[in-house]
Formats: sequence, C-alpha cells, structure tokens
Amino acid sequence: MILIYLLKVSACTLLFFAVYRLLLARLTFFNLNRAYLLLMLIVSFGIPAITLENRHEVMVASEETSSKIAYNNDGFTEQDNESVVKSVNDNIKWNQLLIYGYYTILAILVFRILFMMVRIQVQLRKHAIGKDGAIILVDKESTIKNCSFFNQIIVDASLPDDEKHLVIRHEYIHVQQWHVVDKLLANLITVVLWFNPVIYFWRNAIDHNHEFLADRGSVRFADKKIYASLLLNLAMPAKNLVVNSFSKLPLKNRITMLYKEENVKLQKLAYLAVMPVLITCCMAFVTRKEIIVAKAASGNLAAVDAPQGPNVYAMRYLNGNIKVDPNAQPALKEVAPVLVIDAGHGGKDGAVAGLDGQKEKDLNLRAVNILKEEAAKRGIKVILTRNSDQFISLRDRLPKQEATAFISIHHNAARADASAPFGGIEVYVSKLNGNIKAAEDLGAGILSKLKQLNGLAVKDSLKDANLLLLRESKVPAILIEMGNISDQKTLDYINQEQNIRKISNLILDGFVQFSKRGC
Repeated sequence: MILIYLLKVSACTLLFFAVYRLLLARLTFFNLNRAYLLLMLIVSFGIPAITLENRHEVMVASEETSSKIAYNNDGFTEQDNESVVKSVNDNIKWNQLLIYGYYTILAILVFRILFMMVRIQVQLRKHAIGKDGAIILVDKESTIKNCSFFNQIIVDASLPDDEKHLVIRHEYIHVQQWHVVDKLLANLITVVLWFNPVIYFWRNAIDHNHEFLADRGSVRFADKKIYASLLLNLAMPAKNLVVNSFSKLPLKNRITMLYKEENVKLQKLAYLAVMPVLITCCMAFVTRKEIIVAKAASGNLAAVDAPQGPNVYAMRYLNGNIKVDPNAQPALKEVAPVLVIDAGHGGKDGAVAGLDGQKEKDLNLRAVNILKEEAAKRGIKVILTRNSDQFISLRDRLPKQEATAFISIHHNAARADASAPFGGIEVYVSKLNGNIKAAEDLGAGILSKLKQLNGLAVKDSLKDANLLLLRESKVPAILIEMGNISDQKTLDYINQEQNIRKISNLILDGFVQFSKRGC
C-alpha cells in the first residue's frame, strides 16, 4: 500500500534529518551539507522500495505433485449480516477515503506550485523595465525582485549600482550552481510527503544551505559588514517557494554563518555518524520477502544395514542415521483429530425457507446431526456449535479449543428478484484468512470426494467469500452449501436421509485425508 510505503519514507527522513540537525547543520562544509541533504532524501525513498528475497529450500518427495486450487465466484453467496462485517467494510471505506484524501491534497499542492510559477511570469511581464542577457530589471513596485528564477536574475532597478552589483553576484552563484534543481526536488518531495512535518524543516535546511553557499561566494569580493547591512536592508518575508531570494527573513543563521570561521577538515568525520542510522533504516524498513522453493528429494529412502541385536532398525535421514526401537515408548502422545461442525443460523435467525416451507436453520441442524452420527461410527471426535434451535452469534461459533478443522453447514437459496443460483453443493473458503493454504487443502480435498456423488451436482471449484467464520477462524475453515432449497429437484434429493448420509461420509472422507497430512 502506498501510504505504508510513504510512512516508512517519513520515518527515514526523521532519522536522517535528526543527524543533520544535531551534528552537521552548524558546520561550514556547505557543499557536503548540500550533498547530504539531497542524497539522504533520495535514500529515504530508496530504502523502503528495496525488497530482499530470502529463499528457503524445502525437500518434498519426488512423487508428490502439487494440485492447483481453482476458484469460481459466480452465483449467490451466503450473506454475513453481523455488525463485524459492517465494520470491516467501513474500514475498507476509511482506507479508500484516506487514499482519496491524500491524492486530493497532493493535487492541490501541485497546482499551487504551478500557479506560483505562472504568477512569477505574469509579474515579470508586468513590471520588467529592462533586460541585459539573463538579468531582468524590474520597477520597485514588483513583488518579485532581487532573486533568481531558473537562469533568470531579477533585480530592483531602483537600487544603487554597488548594491545592484552585490545582488547580481549573489544570485549568479545560485544560477551557476543549479540551486533551482535542489529547490524543485525539495518542493516535489514536500508535495508527496505533505503530511510529514519533518519534510518542511528539510526544505528550509536546503534553502538556508543555498544562501550560505551564495553568501560565502559573495563576500570574497565584498566587505562582510557592507554585505550584512545590505541583507538587512533588503530583507523580505519568505513567501515564494520557487525562487532564490537575495535576502529573506529570518537572517540570524545567515549572518552567523557569514562571520563564522571555517571548520577544520578533521571535523568532516562527523558525516560518518550517518552510517549507523543508515544501517538502522535498512534493517527496519527494507521489505523482506520469504520465498519457499520446493525441491524434489533425490532417490528413495534407503535402508542401511541394521546392527546386531533383535528388534532394532535403522533408517537414513538427511545425512545421519536414526535408530528406531519398535518396543520403545513414544515420546509424544498422538493427538486424535477433532472436527468442529457448525449448523448455520438458528433461533431468531431462521435465514431462508425452502419451497416446501422448511427453514434453512432446521435443515442445517438436521444435516449436522447426521454428520455427527456418521463421524461417531468412524471414531472421529466432533464438537457442535449448536445442537438445538438456538441463536448463537458468529463470533461465539468460532472454535475456542484446539481443533483439526472447522466446517459450517448451510443450504443455498435464491432471492425473489434474482436468477436461480447453482442448484448443487458448493464449498467456500476465505482468502482473507491467514491460514488460507490449509483451508484450501481442506476444501479442495472434501470437494474432490464430493464429486463422486450421484444425483446432485457439485461445483467443481472452490468459492471465495468474505464471511466472518471463514475469515477469522484460527483453524482451517470451510463453509459447505449442501444444495439450493429454492430448487425442487435439489430439495427432493436432500429430503432423503440416505442422501444426506452419503454426503456426510464423503465430507468425512475428505476430512480424514486432510487430518492424515498432519495439518
């Protein structure tokens, strides 16, 4: 996200400007300070843009092939009406408003700079009374005077010749050293980082350093007292951002630097202080990307010769040997798989009704009870979120204990104003869940088993839904729509108990396969 990137840039500018302000601002190495201020601005934008890839090789069996998870998002989807979903949508809207607000202010600031540049040109046309090469003479009524604008030097024609000469010499240094490039860059970055208060101090530091450079070059050919007096006489408020003015308030730092003796070369070592800050910024704000590279294991696991003695075996594991005694007690107790099953809706939340008047909440509970019975025959531990017609909030349905998987059972239906949705079974996951890979494995496995069903269509790909139960579950979670109760053919099929038991066993087949993968 662009705002996160800009916040990282702002953090870098804060640290680098702190170094400048505390250690470098009072030094008379103005050219080095200029280079520092410009370079560290660029570095501040560069560090968060760097992405370091950290590759990890994972050994997988050569016979294993990864299956591609397919998604299909057509048709009707179960609606999540809890206030939590509304707050998520509100957060999304707030994020959009922040982005729109940022770009709106950015556009206004860009327009302001362009307007100021146009205004300068209008003022010059209105008040110019003479021109000599790059030097433009203006009358004393002009608000744009005694400054430089790109390669133009604008001077008040009413000044005495000696003062006019000093102003021209000063502004010529700005033009010769291309200070306008620094100003344009600083103003552009200020527009981009308008929300960052540090950037305004940074822009002022660049302006001040320009004046220090021009002052130092000017006093080589003029008396410092006369020059300082002229600065005070011609001082004007600092209103314009795109010109280099000969003298603008405040002047305290400029006059201080004018009389300050140059620092000794050894003090240049102070610039090394930026190195630990640079390293800190790189460690904190460089983007790191983890890349998992699957590498097929070469060869099969080969058995090695067993040492002498009964009931002792050995197997090769990576580069070492692990000896296993079959009679030894296991160090860890094996954990049995646990399946949490949720019957959607309930109580005051009846959801929709089928063509025969049956409510979805009742069909969900019937299917869940049958699913539990079939799981008990296999010795699978099942925990139900509800076992009667009661209302339970969505958050209270989320698994509170350790579980292997979480399945929410629902039945689909068509709204009166909508076209008929898919009539068969559909499996949903949420890509917003941090554990989406495990949820995909669970959903794809169950879906592949359900495709063996005869008599009821099964959607051949997963569907993505931003539902609270799927989005915020800490265990692999899926939602199964067990048929469209607005369709008579589907309703006839699921009204037969034997068919619900078939569906339940296929779901359990997929769950057992998933649980054996160690998820």
